[in-house]
Amino acid sequence: MTGHPGMRRRLRGHPLVVACVFCAYAAVGRAENLDLPTMFRKGIPRSPFISVVYRYADTMLQHGRDRYGPQKTGLLLSALDRKTLSPLKTRPAAPRGVPAAIRPGPRGGPLAGANPQTDQNVLRLLYFLVGLSGEDRYGKAADDALRWFLKNAASPQTGMLPWDEHRCWNVLSDEIAAGAGRSGNPFRGPWMLWERCFQLAPEQSKRFAVGLRKRCLPDRGAAGQDRHVDSRYASPLPPADCPRQVGFFVRTWAEAYAHTNDEESLGAIRALLTRCERLRPATMQSARSGPAPVEVGPELSLAIDCDGAARKVPEPLRARLTGFAARQDRFFCSLPHDLRDKKGFLARVGPAAADAGSARTPPWGAQHGRYTTAAIAMMCVSRYENTGRTAYRDLIVAAAEVYMDSLPGDSTDAWPLTFGHAISLELAAFRATAQRKYHDRAFRLGEVAVERFFGDNPLPRASLKTDHYESTTGAGTLLLALAELHLSTLHITAVRAPANTMDR
Repeated sequence: MTGHPGMRRRLRGHPLVVACVFCAYAAVGRAENLDLPTMFRKGIPRSPFISVVYRYADTMLQHGRDRYGPQKTGLLLSALDRKTLSPLKTRPAAPRGVPAAIRPGPRGGPLAGANPQTDQNVLRLLYFLVGLSGEDRYGKAADDALRWFLKNAASPQTGMLPWDEHRCWNVLSDEIAAGAGRSGNPFRGPWMLWERCFQLAPEQSKRFAVGLRKRCLPDRGAAGQDRHVDSRYASPLPPADCPRQVGFFVRTWAEAYAHTNDEESLGAIRALLTRCERLRPATMQSARSGPAPVEVGPELSLAIDCDGAARKVPEPLRARLTGFAARQDRFFCSLPHDLRDKKGFLARVGPAAADAGSARTPPWGAQHGRYTTAAIAMMCVSRYENTGRTAYRDLIVAAAEVYMDSLPGDSTDAWPLTFGHAISLELAAFRATAQRKYHDRAFRLGEVAVERFFGDNPLPRASLKTDHYESTTGAGTLLLALAELHLSTLHITAVRAPANTMDR
C-alpha cells in the first residue's frame, strides 16, 4: 500500500481497520493465531483510492482555503489552477453543460469564488476524514469555513446567504460575486449540514430560516413588498411550482424547528405542503393529461426531502409529510422507465414529452438542470434505503447494468459528478444483490476516474476536456465515491462513507 505519506500508519494501524479485519476473520472461524503483520501485508485487498482522497483533502487544506484579499476567511475555494494550486487569474472555458452564470466568480471576472453549497460534499468529506484518520484538522477546517460564512456573509437585513446558483463569495475582493443571471432559488441543492450549522452559528442559522420563510411565502409576510430586500441576495420568488426547491425549503424549516422549536417553521411547512398537494400529480395518468410536461427527477427529489423533514417534526405533520412522500414514490415507480432497453430513466411525462430530445436520462452527458441516469439512480438508492420498496431496488440494479459496459465516448465531456454517482450506484447494487460483478465494476470505474481526472495531480480536473479545478461539476461527489469504494474494497462495514445521494 503506497501513495500518500503516512498512509500505512493511517490504514494499517487505524483501530477501525484492525477491528473490521479481525471481525471478518473471526466470522469465518480464523480468529485464533492471527498473524496481524502478515495479514496486513498480504491479506488486505489492494485499495488505491484512499491515497487520492487524502492527497486531495490535504491539498485543499494547504492551498485551497481563502488566504487572499483583506479578510482571510478560511472558505474553501470552488475553483483553482491545478498547476499552481492557487486562485485562477483567468476564466477558462466552462465544461460542457455548465452555464456561465453559475460558475464561482464575478460576471466576466476570474473564477475566484467560494460557495459552501457547491462544496458541500467536500465539507462532508472533511468531516468524515476526522473519524477515518483520527486527525481533527479536517473537521476544524470545515468548521472554520462554515462558521465564517454564516456569521459574515449573510445579508444584515434578511439573513439570506450568497450561495445560490448565481452568487458566491469573491475571495479576492471580499464581497458578494454575482453571475450573469439573477436566481429566484436560494439553494443550489439540499443543504445537509444544518445540524452542524446550528451548532456553529445558531443565531445566524435561525435568521436564515426565518428570512427564507418571509421571502418565499408571500401570504405570510410577503417578500414582494419588503422594502429592505438586498438585491445582492436571492430573489424572493415563491417556489410552489418548483418541487426541488420546495423540498429544500421544507427540509430547512424542519431542521429549524428541531433546533429552535419555532412553531412558525411548522406553519411554513404546512403552507407549502398544502400548495404542493394541490399542484403535484397523484398518478401517471394525471401527469399525462396535465397542461405541461412534468419533470420526473424533481418530483423524486421532493419525496426525499419530505421524508427527511418528517423525521424532524411532530405529528400530525409528520404523517402528512410521510404520506405525501409515499404518493410521490408511487408516481415515480409507476412510470415506464424501461432501463434495460432505453438505458435511461424517463425524464418527463405529459403533453409532447415523448417527442422531446431529452425525454430519457443520458448515462454520461451531464448538464446543469438535467439529470443523468446515475443521478436519478442515486435518488432511488436514497428512497430504497429509507423505505425498503423493492421497486426501487429493481431500478437500482437495472441502472447499475447500464454502466456495466459503458464509458463516456470521445465526444462526451463527462464530469466527476457522474463518475462519482456511477461508482456509488454500482456499490449500492452490490449491497442489494451481493453479486461481485457490481463491486468489480465500481472498482474499474474508480480506476478510470482517478486516471482521467487526477493523473498525477492532487486536484481533479473539472471535466474530461478541461484542465482546471472547478467544484461546480462535482469533485466532492467523486471523492466521496472513492472513499466509499475504499471502505468496500477493504470489507470495512462498521462505518459507511456519507451517503452520496445529495446531488439532486
